[in-house]
Amino acid sequence: MATLQNIRSKGPLLVIVIGLALFAFIAGDMWKVLQPHQSQEVGEINGESLSAQDYQKMVEEYNEVVKFTRGNAAISDEAWRSYVNNKLIETEAEKLGLKVTKAEIQSIIDEGKHPLLQQTPFRNPQTGAFDKDMLKKFLVEYAKLGNMQISADYAEYYSSMYKFWTFIEKNLIQSRLLEKYQALVTKSIFSNPVEAKSTFEGRNEQVDLLL
Repeated sequence: MATLQNIRSKGPLLVIVIGLALFAFIAGDMWKVLQPHQSQEVGEINGESLSAQDYQKMVEEYNEVVKFTRGNAAISDEAWRSYVNNKLIETEAEKLGLKVTKAEIQSIIDEGKHPLLQQTPFRNPQTGAFDKDMLKKFLVEYAKLGNMQISADYAEYYSSMYKFWTFIEKNLIQSRLLEKYQALVTKSIFSNPVEAKSTFEGRNEQVDLLL
């Protein structure tokens, strides 16, 4: 009974203390919201950090791609693994002077046989093969989208399609860079004609030497 009376007598003080605690909690969250420039980092590859904003953008790209392929939500881990692999290859390729030009990517698109291109909606309805003319037509229409009066749903569809294509194009570059890097590493493993001849002679020729 005395305890209850003691609590009642200090009721106003408790209300003030609890109020201040709640205010501090809410103010802390508001401070985080009002400071968007202090973006957190989700990871680091070769000394290069990846911000939460860039990571979220990367995951959203995967989501757009999956809408056209598997029809379900993309996994964040998959986006992270892809980012790590690409960064590691880019770092090693830069040391070796390996690059992928726009002409190379355009040649891949013109040929139309790359597996990534077969996953796009730009395919011939009769053959099912990638159709570069359909892609060109879409890119031209997308460039004119700002001057066209279209519905919000149609604009969203075009925007999703364009994000999907930029993702495919970026992966074409990464894929081509990986091919160049692997080819260079593979060739360095095999011996050249001069080394092969020297090894053969070293195993078969004998010399008597007096020191």
